[in-house]
Amino acid sequence: METHIKWIITAILVLGIGSYFAYSQTKPLHTELLEVKEQTVAQEFKEEGIVTSSLEQPIFSEISGKIVKMHVKEGQKVKKGEVLAEIEAKDLEFQLRQLQAQLESIKGQEKQAYKSPYSAQVKQQQLMIEETKRQLEIGKNNYEKIKSLYDSGAVSKQELDDAENKVKQLENALLQQEQALKLIEEQAEPMPGTSQYYKGLRESVNEQIAHLEYLLSSKKIMAPVDAVIKELSVKEGAMVTPQTPLMTLSDDNNLEVEVYLLTEDVINVKEGMIVELIQKRKNGDYSFKGQVKSIAPAAEEKISALGLTEQKVKVTVVPDQKESPELRPGYALDVVFTTLVQENKLAVPKVVLFPTENGGDAVWVVKNGKAKMQEVKTGMETDELVVIEEGLKAGDLVIKNPQLEGLKVGKAVQQSNK
Repeated sequence: METHIKWIITAILVLGIGSYFAYSQTKPLHTELLEVKEQTVAQEFKEEGIVTSSLEQPIFSEISGKIVKMHVKEGQKVKKGEVLAEIEAKDLEFQLRQLQAQLESIKGQEKQAYKSPYSAQVKQQQLMIEETKRQLEIGKNNYEKIKSLYDSGAVSKQELDDAENKVKQLENALLQQEQALKLIEEQAEPMPGTSQYYKGLRESVNEQIAHLEYLLSSKKIMAPVDAVIKELSVKEGAMVTPQTPLMTLSDDNNLEVEVYLLTEDVINVKEGMIVELIQKRKNGDYSFKGQVKSIAPAAEEKISALGLTEQKVKVTVVPDQKESPELRPGYALDVVFTTLVQENKLAVPKVVLFPTENGGDAVWVVKNGKAKMQEVKTGMETDELVVIEEGLKAGDLVIKNPQLEGLKVGKAVQQSNK
C-alpha cells in the first residue's frame, strides 16, 4: 500500500515538473518593444561657453589724486556721460592760477616794450591823412565837373589846368603824409624780435593753461558709453595715478558667448552656423538659438578638467536677442553644435544592437509574436541613436534589451505594460 502511494506521489511530481517545464517554454517574455520609425537624426556635440561682453573697457584717470567720490557700484547700469567718480585736483588748480597770473604779467611787460610817447603823433598824422584824402576826393570831383564844362566850351583851358594841378598837389601831399606816418611808426617800434618774443611767451603759457584746464575737466570721470559696471578696482578715498585702473565697463546690450573647441571638432564648425544655447535652471533648462560670429585663426593651449593640456580654438557665438533670457558676463551656457543632419532615416537606440559571430551588427525583432535575430547595416551615429541603412523597415518592433534573460530565436515575446 505504501509503495503504491509513493508511486502515485512520484508520478504527480513528475507530471507537475513536466507541465511547468512545458509552460515555461511556451510562456511569452514581457519586455519593452520599440517601433522603428523614420526620423531626423542629428550629429552634434556640446561644450560649455562663457558669456562675455563684446565691449569690455577699463577706465583710467588722466590725473593723479585722491578719489573723493565714487558714484557707482558693481553691477550698476550707467548712461554715456554719467559721472562715475570724482578726483581731487587742488594741485592742478593752484598751477592754473599761477599760469594765469604769469600770462597777465607777460601782457604787461609787452605793453612796456612799446614807446608810448609817439601814440599822440601817430594819431595826429592819421587825422591829417584823412583830411587830405577828403580834400583829394573833392578835388577829383571838381576836376571832373570842370572837364565836362570845358568839353562843352563853358570854361577856359586855364581853369581846367588849375583843377588838374590842384588834384596833383593833393596827391603829392597825401603821399608825403603817409611816408611821414610810416616814419613815426618805425621810430615807435621796439627792438627787432620783440613782438615774436612776447608772442612766443603768450602761446607757451596759453598752451600750458589749456592743458591744465583739460586735466581739470577730467577730474570727473565720465562713462564713455552706455554700459554696466563689471568690476570696481579701487574704493573711495584711494590715491590713483593715470596708470591705475579704476573700474571695468561692459556693454550688456552686445553680449557674446566664448566657447573653446577641440581642433578636431572645430573643423566642422563654420561662421554663420546656427547653434543651440542652453541655460541650466532649477525649474528646467532654457534653450535658445545663437549664431557663430567668428572662429579664431589659431589654437590655444587649455588645461582640461582632468589636468590634460589640449589644443583648443576659440569660437565666438552671438545669442539671438529675441529669444535669449537675461544674461550677464560670466554666466555659463552649454553650446550645442549640430554638424550633420539626416532626415527621414530609420534609426534605433544604440543599446538595441549586439554583435554577430561574423563581426556584424544585429537586433532582436518580434514578428508574429516570436523573437527573431535580424542582421542590420548601420550608418551615421549620434550619442544615442544609430541609423539603420539595411535590415529593418518602418513599423518593425525591436526588443530594447538584447540581453533579456530567456531571449532566443522563436521565443514568444509580448510588449510589457508601460
